[in-house]
Amino acid sequence: MLFNFTLILSACSQTEEDTEEYSGIIGDEQSFGYEYTVLKEQNKFSWKVGYKGDISIIQESDSNREDLENYMNAVNESKLVLAKLILSVLYLLIIIITTLILYKKNRKMLKDSGVVTTMLSGIAIYIAFKSSFELIRLLQDTKYYYLILTN
Repeated sequence: MLFNFTLILSACSQTEEDTEEYSGIIGDEQSFGYEYTVLKEQNKFSWKVGYKGDISIIQESDSNREDLENYMNAVNESKLVLAKLILSVLYLLIIIITTLILYKKNRKMLKDSGVVTTMLSGIAIYIAFKSSFELIRLLQDTKYYYLILTN
């Protein structure tokens, strides 16, 4: 037991590499032409923000920290909401294809499952519309924060 305890402690101990300050890229993301890269050099952060190849380098300060974080969150969330939108549309297509197959094979089975199919379609359409409106809002937010940061 003592041997295992010393192995665990040696694995958890910090080496000289662990205590050195990290310099390099911390975060990097792109969505709909908007992009950002967060660089850490010593104890300072610099951000590369861009839209369709037009890149600006911004030094993080107390005055622009919140805008930079909001820009980063808007870019990240827009990518996630796009994936949600695509999945809901694919789900709707699967429901439509299944309904068409059931219609061709057995109309009676389609009549019996019509309520369930309608409910599933309604849920898919609701999620798709909600995601599309959220995506539009996020892209407007991203554009707003990009313009604040670059002007």
